[in-house]
Amino acid sequence: MNNSFRKSREDIIVDTLVWGLSLIVLAATFYPLYFVLIQSLNDGADAAKAPIYWFPRDFSLENYQLVFKQDLLLTGLKNTLLRTIVGTTATVFVTSMAAYALQRPNLKLRKVYVSMGAISMYFSGGLIPLYLVLNKLHLLDTFWVYIVPYLFGFFNCLLFMSFFRNIPEALTESALIDGASEFKIYWKIIIPLSMPVFATVSLFVAVFHWNDYFISSFFITTESLQTLPVILIRLLSLSEAQQEIQRYIGNNTGSSVTLESMRYATLIISIAPITILYPFLQRFFVKGMLVGAIKA
Repeated sequence: MNNSFRKSREDIIVDTLVWGLSLIVLAATFYPLYFVLIQSLNDGADAAKAPIYWFPRDFSLENYQLVFKQDLLLTGLKNTLLRTIVGTTATVFVTSMAAYALQRPNLKLRKVYVSMGAISMYFSGGLIPLYLVLNKLHLLDTFWVYIVPYLFGFFNCLLFMSFFRNIPEALTESALIDGASEFKIYWKIIIPLSMPVFATVSLFVAVFHWNDYFISSFFITTESLQTLPVILIRLLSLSEAQQEIQRYIGNNTGSSVTLESMRYATLIISIAPITILYPFLQRFFVKGMLVGAIKA
């Protein structure tokens, strides 16, 4: 007996439309990144002669050689990596502990704390109060100004709380009866059972720390502490980029690096780490968003 499902004419039409629309969205999303990549891998002078759309016409890594010779860029890359690793680890740890406490039914004034957190999602003190607080805490122009202001975010806390509610209460109750402390329950039971939401929030926080230029622009004056986004803006500016190119060409006779090819290589370097990391976290990301969906 043939149990195969036969699609109707309407199903075939709908599937065709869905696939066609999906391919269009994929092309519109992927091609700009691919275009930047092939431009960065092509000889700069050759790319300026005629457009390149599909493959590098004159393959060259000289654009990347110029970018990686910038000491300031390497310093910014190091600071950004350190900020992303330390900031993500600290934020996820602090926010998840707060979420575990806030979802405990025996917490006094629990609704008050949640209401205060919800208000903070819609209203902030503003730039001047933030500056005054950071100055009072002696965080200005230090590495910790990247970490401390973002240790807790209520939106991420809601994701954690929603996921933690799906863990059977009997597990924590039995652990308490056996004499386990709240922190031991959090460390030994909650974390191992909540890896999808941890991966999801970690990705959110890591992308934020990697791309953020606000703190570095307003609260950092020491050049050696600046992060990659701010330095990229400087390198992509017309005057500084032309100076670097002229200096590089002067030391490398026959070089054909152009302003545009340098910009493309710089952009690829800035987006590559997060782009490479995302596929490894995608399965956790999807599960974390579905299971940990925000509940009323």
